[in-house]
Amino acid sequence: MWLVPHTHWDREWYEPFAVFSQRLVAMMDALLDLGAAGFPHFHLDGQTAMIDDYLERRPERAEDLAALVRSGRLSAGPWVTQMDEFLTSGESHIRNLEMGLARAEQLGGALRLGYMPDQFGHIGQMPQLLRMAGLERAMVWRGVPASIERSSFRWRSPDGSEVVTEYLPHGYSNGSSFEQTDDEASLAAAIAASVDALRPFSIDDRAVVMVGYDHAGPDATLPDRLHEPGVRIAGLASYVEGRDAPDYLPVWTGELRSSARAHLLPNVYSARVHQKRERGRVEALVERYAEPLAALVPGFGWPQEELRRAWTLLLWNGAHDSACGCSHDQVAIDVDGRFLEARAICGDVVERALISLGSRVQGGPGVLRFNPSPFEREGVPALGYSVGAVREPAVRTVEVAEHGDAISIGGLQVRLLDEPDVGDLYNFCYAQPDQVPSPPASMEVRGHEVVATWDGLHVLARVTRRDGEPFIRLDGVIRNDRPDHRLRLVVTLPSAATRSLAGAPFELVSRPLIGEGSGLEAASATWPARQVVVAGGVAVLHDGVFEYEVVDGDALAITLLRCVGRISGSFATRPWDAGPRTPTPGAQMIGETSFSLALWPRPPTGAALLEGWERFALPIAEAPAPGGGELPRTGSLLSLDLGTALLSNVRRHDDRTKVRVWNAERGNVTARIASVSVDLGAAEIRTVAL
Repeated sequence: MWLVPHTHWDREWYEPFAVFSQRLVAMMDALLDLGAAGFPHFHLDGQTAMIDDYLERRPERAEDLAALVRSGRLSAGPWVTQMDEFLTSGESHIRNLEMGLARAEQLGGALRLGYMPDQFGHIGQMPQLLRMAGLERAMVWRGVPASIERSSFRWRSPDGSEVVTEYLPHGYSNGSSFEQTDDEASLAAAIAASVDALRPFSIDDRAVVMVGYDHAGPDATLPDRLHEPGVRIAGLASYVEGRDAPDYLPVWTGELRSSARAHLLPNVYSARVHQKRERGRVEALVERYAEPLAALVPGFGWPQEELRRAWTLLLWNGAHDSACGCSHDQVAIDVDGRFLEARAICGDVVERALISLGSRVQGGPGVLRFNPSPFEREGVPALGYSVGAVREPAVRTVEVAEHGDAISIGGLQVRLLDEPDVGDLYNFCYAQPDQVPSPPASMEVRGHEVVATWDGLHVLARVTRRDGEPFIRLDGVIRNDRPDHRLRLVVTLPSAATRSLAGAPFELVSRPLIGEGSGLEAASATWPARQVVVAGGVAVLHDGVFEYEVVDGDALAITLLRCVGRISGSFATRPWDAGPRTPTPGAQMIGETSFSLALWPRPPTGAALLEGWERFALPIAEAPAPGGGELPRTGSLLSLDLGTALLSNVRRHDDRTKVRVWNAERGNVTARIASVSVDLGAAEIRTVAL
């Protein structure tokens, strides 16, 4: 039996970073002193951010810490932060592992285990991402379905990549009570109780008990009280090292989004919705504009430190309590500030790169237009540029009309519905089980604008359709003056839906209408979508992650605003608290919130769907071009033909240009990048070094 002393260190949550960082210094000071005196091992939550946060304040202890990592008494990595998996991009996950593993190796050695103890569910492509980083094992708690009844299982991505995964059925604090025991006998009894709880899940005679909890430090006297034969204090690396993975282990393919044995907390995706949209936009700015331009514009130096800073800010904001918005209001303010800084950094890189490119083209001045997509758009080559006159997109007329409490937009019936929400930042909860959402008290169509009003709530939406686009754009502003409610846009489906297809990192995932619940948490019909969701012959496009529900198979509901005033509570849809009951008046979203989405009747699937999203969310970038150089007025910065493969990113790394592509289709696809031919299997992610 392994006892693993550890902490789960939320960088910020019910207190802001400034408060938790002070506690971190005190905890780490004591831990390093204890480690130097011979404490066997302490697990630092699988993340390096807390190490660097500490060393920022205690740089003189860097060697003390590294010595403990080298000796195996402290774990380091593999992540920078414990990110939410659905709210952060696939590229963000790759950088989180890449930067975390590199930093851990600098400190003396990385934990080679995908330790993910508290994420609110897990994406289907995580096994492939772990294997790409050289990790063959994972450890999880939340999201595992009831059908997985063993403490180990084989977790597979859609491409067939597999990691043997250790399951913590009772969470990461199943040994938290040990510190309350004050002698050998009481500790032995507590250990026996933990073993008994784990026994129904065991696959062999090994068991692991996580001895710690949120923001815990080490139990200094634990080694002195422990005299049980066969029980050791050690790290997770030694637990999984050399452990057999028998053929009879259960197998699960795809995402893990069940609340069978733990809270899934499914409505964090609509808490502080403006931050979900902004994250998507800033991720796109760095992944599809700043890095590709910096890597490909001739003569432009790679801005290593600037881009690393931008990624660090995104990884800090990706930590699950930060990204999910389920935190103290000051945390939300700090998250907004980091996005602002990351946007400024990346925007400056883009501006400088475009100006540099514009100075290298032939002829006189003009407007340079850059296409971030791997296919031609508006006369601009794939991943290329063109210099010419300013072009305004042509706009087509869209029929907008009132039909009772609904609006007809391009033949689609759309409603705006509001209802009470007495839940918290984690979960929606109705005020009454039979409550019926309310249409606007008044609604008016003014040409291409729709104005809807309730008591204390006002929505202005503009409907447009650009020439050549198959979807209809809805851009609007919500003015909210009251608390505790949820506003949704509800589209009547042309055909009944039994499933949905939604975007996720490096995947389009098919889902049932309702997830798996339990007595801990009601089964949820709401889900996160990254960029796109399709159901019943309609797609909705968005520039970030958003919350959706297919209502009774007949309508697709998109949450535009959710207003609640506490981190946690207990109520009908989740009878147990999921955190402290800290008031969050800022999460009531009083004031103005903008939204931007698109409706797409009769959409395609696969790569064509995501190409449409690129036309919606990745605009052609423009900048003045002074001219006077030698490059042609129109050209591609990188020759490529991806077929139906999709582009994730282009960057400079290890002194080479690297292009990451992935396959959203069920079949194989061949892509060409410069002179390199790439055969991608179904759902495969590939990085090509040029």
